[in-house]
Amino acid sequence: MRLSASLFILIFTFWTAAVWAAPFRRLVNFEWEAIEGAKSYEIELSQSKEDDKEDGKGKTFTFKVKDAAWNGRLAPGKYMMKLRSRDYRGVPGEWSPPSEFNVGLETAVLKFPASRSRIVSKESDKVKMDFQWAPVGGADQYQFTLTSEDGKTQVSETLNDTHIKVELPVAMNYTWKVSAANKDGIQSDATSVGQFSVLGKGIENPKIEKPESEFVREIKWTRPDYASRYDVYVLKLNEKAKKWEKFKVIENTQEDTLPFDETWPGGKYQVAVRAKSDMRPSSPLAKQSFSVRHGDRSPAAEYTALVRKSIDRVTGWYAVASYLITEMQFRGSNPEKNSAVAYSAMGGTGRMGLGWFNPNTPWGFLSIIDLSGFTFNGKTQTFASAEVNAVYRQIIGDRGEVRFQMGPYYKELPETVGDPFSGQSQDLKITSAGPHVGAEYWYSLTPKLGLQINAHLYMSLLKISTPNGEPLRPALSTQFGFLGSYRFTPTFTGLVGYARREDKMSYNAVPRPDNFAVDGDVNESTIVGNYLNIFAEWAF
Repeated sequence: MRLSASLFILIFTFWTAAVWAAPFRRLVNFEWEAIEGAKSYEIELSQSKEDDKEDGKGKTFTFKVKDAAWNGRLAPGKYMMKLRSRDYRGVPGEWSPPSEFNVGLETAVLKFPASRSRIVSKESDKVKMDFQWAPVGGADQYQFTLTSEDGKTQVSETLNDTHIKVELPVAMNYTWKVSAANKDGIQSDATSVGQFSVLGKGIENPKIEKPESEFVREIKWTRPDYASRYDVYVLKLNEKAKKWEKFKVIENTQEDTLPFDETWPGGKYQVAVRAKSDMRPSSPLAKQSFSVRHGDRSPAAEYTALVRKSIDRVTGWYAVASYLITEMQFRGSNPEKNSAVAYSAMGGTGRMGLGWFNPNTPWGFLSIIDLSGFTFNGKTQTFASAEVNAVYRQIIGDRGEVRFQMGPYYKELPETVGDPFSGQSQDLKITSAGPHVGAEYWYSLTPKLGLQINAHLYMSLLKISTPNGEPLRPALSTQFGFLGSYRFTPTFTGLVGYARREDKMSYNAVPRPDNFAVDGDVNESTIVGNYLNIFAEWAF
């Protein structure tokens, strides 16, 4: 029987698993069309050797099979195959023309990174990765190729190992390939291809600017590095239900501002912004709450409100600090010692205070501690005071405001007693408490500049201590002044101006045989100062 080349078509597949008994041989399967009347087949395989000096042929193998199929293990290389059939008598047919085929190396199995994987990285710029694949039986070297999606990163290396470390830019898609080869130049049946993505470090929170006033025209936020778009959520507080409700949602916007529609109703709002990128984790939600004015939000109304900013104090807690410096004028009389003293001394007063205002009520409070001192005749005298006041704010017109203060105070006052015979002096101290009332008128000139006029009265009614232990006589201390204010930032205001303070206390003198007092005499101490007042206020 004749077996033409057209009667059989070689169909062979290569198994990819390594064989322990023959690590450099592969299982090869052949199938062909069965020949009518054939009871068996004879196969001749010859391995081609390019370096064979005789005829270029290597070893020859002959196999007999009953079915139109054969399988066996062959080392990678080039082969020639012939095939003939035998009939029921065992008579062979003619050999088919030789057919050449290759037994290649197995295809490499990629291990890391896995195909279609998304590698999470905490790096902002580059990350070092260790690419790994399984060893291929019979392979002496591997060809590694890596390409980024944008083509800017390309790596091609010939390796003896089954891994390689490469530093890659993050936030990019990549394709990597591995093929194996032996020393005879036999390569893998196919090139292994893997694709993966490297995610960059998560995007930082955008910073949302809080509107400076209730006249909100737009909401702005900073653009973090690598952010390409944003999800924006606008929530409005339901006053009756006391919960936030979604008012507007904008997804995947590329703008870093949100126009605030003038038709949106007034009330309390919250804006939440999430920054996003294709190859980086989105940022957490950044949130900012603010109030929007009810009613008229026209430019004219906004300007009026803006001008008041130089005197507005509606931010909750605030602190004050001031220093008053002057030449103090002391006057004192003490009939018990037959003393009448008057002198001038350079001195000053430091003041610290803590206050609170709320935009929802005109009431607030302010507590103040003072420490004053002066130096005279080589001696320094200090005296303190403290007060706690309730404050009531009353708006007057578009630019004015009156603040009324009332509360208890504690005050110390030095007393200098001179001896007319020896010329020596003695320093004493009087302390008292009583009510304080005051008023301040604030007027806004511009959104930054303001003016303040103030008046304070302190009535000494309650004796804390007197040098002779006698009761106090009611006495009135006063302070009058004016200040110019400048609002440097929404939370810091500086003031400079003039203040006149007159601190006065008196107490009963006690007539005794050894002193000069008579019935009805009063010991009295007064300090008057015309101060340069430097004042600062911080809002929390």
